Amino acid sequence: MLNPITPGAGRGALLRWLAWLVIANTLVLSLVAARYLDVGDLSTGLVARVFGVAMFLAHFLSVALIPMLPVMLLALLWPQRQVVVPLAWLINVALTCLLLVDTLVFQQYRFHLNGALVSLFFSGASDETFEFSSMMKVQAGLLGLAVALAHWALAWAVWRFLVIRRGPRRIAGFAAAAGCVVLLLSTNLFHAWADATGQREVTRQTRLLPGYEPLTAKGFLEEQGFDVADSTWGGAEALEGSVDYPREQLATEAPADKKNIVFIVIDSWRFDAMNGEITPNIARFADENQRFMNHYSGGNATRMGMFSLFYGIPGTYWHSMLQTNTRPVLVSRLLDLGYEFGIFRSAPLSSPEFHRTIFSGMSHLRMESEGHDSPTRDIDANRDFIDYLKQRDPASDKPFFGMVFHDSPHAYDLPDDAPRPFQPSWDSVNYLTLDEDTDPTGLHNLYRNSVHFVDRLVGETLDELEAQGLMDNTIVVVTGDHGQEFNDLDQNYWGHNGNFSRYQTKVPMIVHWPGRDEAGKQVDHLTSSFDVAPTLLDHVLGVDNAYSATSVGHDLFKKADRLPLVMAKYRGHAAMTDDGFVAFHPFGPVEALDADYRPREGGPSPKVIQSTLDQMQRFRKTSD
Repeated sequence: MLNPITPGAGRGALLRWLAWLVIANTLVLSLVAARYLDVGDLSTGLVARVFGVAMFLAHFLSVALIPMLPVMLLALLWPQRQVVVPLAWLINVALTCLLLVDTLVFQQYRFHLNGALVSLFFSGASDETFEFSSMMKVQAGLLGLAVALAHWALAWAVWRFLVIRRGPRRIAGFAAAAGCVVLLLSTNLFHAWADATGQREVTRQTRLLPGYEPLTAKGFLEEQGFDVADSTWGGAEALEGSVDYPREQLATEAPADKKNIVFIVIDSWRFDAMNGEITPNIARFADENQRFMNHYSGGNATRMGMFSLFYGIPGTYWHSMLQTNTRPVLVSRLLDLGYEFGIFRSAPLSSPEFHRTIFSGMSHLRMESEGHDSPTRDIDANRDFIDYLKQRDPASDKPFFGMVFHDSPHAYDLPDDAPRPFQPSWDSVNYLTLDEDTDPTGLHNLYRNSVHFVDRLVGETLDELEAQGLMDNTIVVVTGDHGQEFNDLDQNYWGHNGNFSRYQTKVPMIVHWPGRDEAGKQVDHLTSSFDVAPTLLDHVLGVDNAYSATSVGHDLFKKADRLPLVMAKYRGHAAMTDDGFVAFHPFGPVEALDADYRPREGGPSPKVIQSTLDQMQRFRKTSD
């Protein structure tokens, strides 16, 4: 009797009802999602505003449709209204309730519901974070009941609509289906065009919606030879409710001595690939300077490792900085102080989009190196940086920031005529053959040989800095963006971007700092890439509140309580703790792991989850 569909409804009637119910629930979810606009408005302008409205409808069409597909399959195979209708009703009630919760989370934290919040809610420490009064619990229960009743009424109304419109319903159904397809295609294609042409008023709205990832094609179009928009500095026009970076106005003073700064970064350079055999030139450099023995990247891939190095904040902010073209305070401060820039990357500067994040708004960037493979491009980037040093006016008192970023170890590659001291070595790598039974020796030696090749290039750079007399007034940082694993944990992890263990995140860090060098000193306390930018801002660039305003890091040279370290990859992140890791998966529960990335007893610590959420929220706007 409570079933809104009359007895005797067949397979076709049930399927039509489900299809129209998806459309109806799309409208319901879109109306509920309007609560996001309380803390983040749609962009102004007719085009951007029309896209914003279409974006809501297209996204929630997908949200309403995808969970309903199994029910449609069930209705096709077993058309029983007593089973199909309750399942559809439960799914729609759950979707609406989850969306209501997510709008509340977004209003409070400026990020969407995730596994960390769910785990914290069900932990023993939830009362310390979430305060629910008795009245609030009653109101939540009544709201849930209202949602359930409203969806039953919606199910009944959709069925009545189909019964009343028996004649024209087939034409209307085809028209509605065509409209849905056009909506999904047009919003994605339009977003891809807007992203490629630099229409930030369009693209920056997407963060409002949970899990919304529309089509982008900027990299593809660039590869095809199309002109795409250059990035522009947009930090001051960041999406309301998006980023609050820096967190406070910088307290600055003019530095007495503007030292040059050089970053030499080696892609995929893990901590144990720095010694007298693999990297003799860098090892000699380390013997004359300071080496940080317990140094970790902020991620297990290039995108997040470099992000943490320049921004000093977790890589979970990457997408917000990309959408708003917000460059790091470190780079902005260097520009304010009149530094020249010499940026020489082997791989394209647009992959990932460092020209739209780290160096956003900067003109005349060197976007790519010449060459058909990574070693050739490494040689080209290194030669161009040395030429840059040679062409500078020795009498100039204008400081410079330089970066050379080598790629060959990431590609397991080196020139044919380069020495290969580590044997047996593979000639190349076939990723399809790697499994838990693969002997890693040949691949690991190929990697070591590649690092050995890059060490020669780094030695040439260091020699040129010395020959130019620049070492007396230049800070040189030699490090890696992330590590590289060779099934070290016997869990079939190869390369990087897989887990956050020491093999993928612990990297070398050697620092030459005139005036505070201690030759051969090995620093044993825990440090991370989050420490580099604020330390430079504090000690070199005259920013008095660098640590509190710009980073989650600390003074590189001082012991501090740095745990948990929030490490990120493209999807997902983890917090490194004193007894292992707490992994926050994109989907699914939060997981407690030991130092070797195996599940450990006790579950994730609520305090670690709270600290991680704090770091993820700290640089987001929390009020209008």
